[in-house]
Amino acid sequence: MKRFLLLSLIFLIIATACNNNKKADSSGVNGDSTTIESPEAKKMQNAAEDMEKKKDELSKLKPLTMDELKAMLPETLMGSARKNFDVNNSMGAGLATAEYDLSDSTIASLSIYDCAGSAGAGIYSLQFLGMMNMQQESDDEYTKTVEFNGANAFEHCDKTTNDCTFTYFAGGRYLVTLEGRHEGADALKQAARALNIK
Repeated sequence: MKRFLLLSLIFLIIATACNNNKKADSSGVNGDSTTIESPEAKKMQNAAEDMEKKKDELSKLKPLTMDELKAMLPETLMGSARKNFDVNNSMGAGLATAEYDLSDSTIASLSIYDCAGSAGAGIYSLQFLGMMNMQQESDDEYTKTVEFNGANAFEHCDKTTNDCTFTYFAGGRYLVTLEGRHEGADALKQAARALNIK
């Protein structure tokens, strides 16, 4: 998981550096030359602009209270009762987490970030946008962007242990992460659909 977070941070730094140079380069050498863009490059540029717009919208929203965040954690998940929970507001970004014992060897955990306000919008940018369009696979693990409910989501699995993480954006403001120890990505996606966060 540490390797995955390091890759996410590196990707975010590269994306930010490229974005800073975009405005300077967009007008061409003399300001009057035209640039021919491939459809794929245009699509990526539009997606980046949409995500930046979403970040601006999130920063203007009022963050949820701790009680409102706690209420988002279900009493049961994947047929198991909530074992424990934690709700905090670290540096202005609200986070609610809970664990669910599915069996003696299988545990699922749920994390819900409220991405409202400037701190929450920063979490959206760092944690979610930094993961998009990342593809990586080795003998031991894989990381990929997948489609979920008509939008991009992120999936990471350790092939040897079947420990998986599934992250998606829901309700226009929530960054939701489901982690399963010895629980595959398909089961986590099914649990995410059942959450129906709006």
